[in-house]
Amino acid sequence: MPVTSVDIPEELLNFIDTVIEKRFARSRKEVILRAIEIYARFEANAWNGSLITINGIRNLLISKGSLSELMSRQSDSDLYDTGKRMGKTLRDVVIQRRLDPSRLEDRRKALQVIGDEGWGKFEVDQDRITVTGAIVPAPLIHGYLETALSLKLSKLDTTEDVLVFEKKRTLASGKS
Repeated sequence: MPVTSVDIPEELLNFIDTVIEKRFARSRKEVILRAIEIYARFEANAWNGSLITINGIRNLLISKGSLSELMSRQSDSDLYDTGKRMGKTLRDVVIQRRLDPSRLEDRRKALQVIGDEGWGKFEVDQDRITVTGAIVPAPLIHGYLETALSLKLSKLDTTEDVLVFEKKRTLASGKS
C-alpha cells in the first residue's frame, strides 16, 4: 500500500484523537481510512451544497421525530402501501447495479444501501430478513422490502424491538 502524507489541521487531529480516546477506533490511520471509505461509499464527492446524492438518489436528512410525525396518521395498511411505492427507489438501484435479489449476496448488497441511509441494520439469510433499529414502522418496511426485492414476505411475531420477515412459500411446491 502506498504511503501518503498530508497536513491535517490541529482541530481535526484533536477530533481524531477524541475518537480514539472514546475507543471508536484504535489509531489515526483507522479513523482516516474509515473516513475515506465512507466518503467514497456515500459519494460525498458528488454532493453540491445541501444537495446530497447517494447511489444516484437525492437524499434528505430528517429527524426521527419529524419522520414519525409524517407517518403518525397513517394506518398500517396505508404504511404498507406507502412502503410498496417507496420500494421502487431501491428496486431502481438494484436494477442499475445489475443485482439479482433472488441471489443472497445481491440481496445483502441491496439492503446495505438502505442500511447505510439509516433505515436500520439488516441481516439476511436464504429465507429471512431481520431488521434491528428500524426507523420506520414494520408495515412500511414490509411493503418496501417486498417491492424492492421482488419478494412476497410475511412478518413473524417477535417480542423484542426486532422485525423478522420470512419469504412466503407456495403451497404446491413448498418453495418460495
